[in-house]
Amino acid sequence: MALLIIGLVAYASIPSVHTTPVVNSQNVWVQNGFPIQTGSLVEQPKNITIFSTMNNHLGINLTVSEPNGVGSSIHFELLGMNKSQSCSPSSRPPTVLIDQSVTNQSFNIPLNATGTYCFVFDNQGPQPLKNIDISARVVGTTEQILVARDGSANTAGLGLGALGLVVAIYGYSRKSIIPWE
Repeated sequence: MALLIIGLVAYASIPSVHTTPVVNSQNVWVQNGFPIQTGSLVEQPKNITIFSTMNNHLGINLTVSEPNGVGSSIHFELLGMNKSQSCSPSSRPPTVLIDQSVTNQSFNIPLNATGTYCFVFDNQGPQPLKNIDISARVVGTTEQILVARDGSANTAGLGLGALGLVVAIYGYSRKSIIPWE
């Protein structure tokens, strides 16, 4: 009887915790050969929606080249527009997320809010035409936690409980009856 109780207590008290990664992704902007003319400043607003209850980041891959295929560089900015629906300045100044010269680069920026983000390419000056290959994707990650009774300790506890039950049934079936006289 003790084996039955010990086995069932072990089974009930030792959980097996499973964590499963959950990943959602959504393309924001994918384009090859996006032209930036000489002497121009190009602003592209993109509405980005984050995944609720997840850790979100924006992954950006940029490759800059000249029309002949030779690698080149361009000044790139990514701005969070703070509730504005365009790249035009509003009463609130934008949040600067990236501001640097790029050639062939990847970025991974944490995102906290849904909204308009402005991709700015600055090719002002005597630089030739530039072609931009861009891939921007929002990725949300989290972990799903499941508590189950399927671990090895649970299996051993259940087996011990079953063995205790068999021993108890065998003991009761072999119990001799002593008549009272």
